[in-house]
Amino acid sequence: MIHIISCSRSGELKEPTVENLSEFISDKNSITWVDFDNPTEKEVALLSDIFKFHTLAIEDCLSFVPNPKIDDYGDYLYVVIHGINAEALKRDELETHDLDIFLGKNYLVTFHKGYFRSVDSVRERSKKNCSILQKDPEFLMHKVIDTLVDNYLPLMDDLGDKVDELEKDIFARPDQKTLNKLFALKKDILYLRRIVHPQREILRNLSSGEYKQIGFECTMHFKDVYDHLFMISELTESYRDTITGAMEAYLSVVSNRLNEVIKVLTVFATILMPLTLISGIFGMNFDYIPLLKSSYGFFAAMGVMGFIAAVMLWFFKRKGW
Repeated sequence: MIHIISCSRSGELKEPTVENLSEFISDKNSITWVDFDNPTEKEVALLSDIFKFHTLAIEDCLSFVPNPKIDDYGDYLYVVIHGINAEALKRDELETHDLDIFLGKNYLVTFHKGYFRSVDSVRERSKKNCSILQKDPEFLMHKVIDTLVDNYLPLMDDLGDKVDELEKDIFARPDQKTLNKLFALKKDILYLRRIVHPQREILRNLSSGEYKQIGFECTMHFKDVYDHLFMISELTESYRDTITGAMEAYLSVVSNRLNEVIKVLTVFATILMPLTLISGIFGMNFDYIPLLKSSYGFFAAMGVMGFIAAVMLWFFKRKGW
């Protein structure tokens, strides 16, 4: 599906069809936004037939690009940026998918195979408020990326809550389930870090003014988005350190509990050692053993064993063992 919105400098909003798309692209007095949303093969062909994009950029569009990147093709910029997969988030899974952006002199092309909340949100706002499209297309790209980055913030809050909850569980009930949650959360945080860090560099480049497609005024707006992404990047680092500390705390708590168990078992084994010695002596095959024939021999042996066990327990308790 292709969504096309065009707005003239005077504020006239239109939604042209694919048939007259070339006419609007060549119109220097209007800004056109073309959004390829899960396009068909016929619709993908427009990237080369109408826009004349480089084959390498089109190949990247059709495949999944694992890391964000930016390429300058002279007449246009090609940017790959990752957003949160809202559908996976509903299943309590952390996934990102790539949004491909082509920034030209008077057009913006977005290409994605999954649902993007940021794209839909900006498109609906553009239809209600044409002023978003009246400026240069880099401002429209800023709106899309800014909304995309803002969608990371609720996720970061959720990750922070999960980290806090796990820290409490570690000291309350450190079981295998807690360890599984730790590993899963660490995996999500490392995955997010791998996406956010290069994405931060992309925003830094966009705000540096090194690309002729982006004017000075717009670089200031991208600098603001970079600050937001920098904060998110710092949060991922903080969460990673916290998770590492939580795993060490988990191992420490489990080790302490294991030591307590071994301590109890050691006390029992130590108490049984002299009792086993006494029972072993009276179990030897000799003709004469004191108290062997006595009617009080069994009770005397049990009394001695009980006395020794009581003395040893008193001694261990006094030592705080």
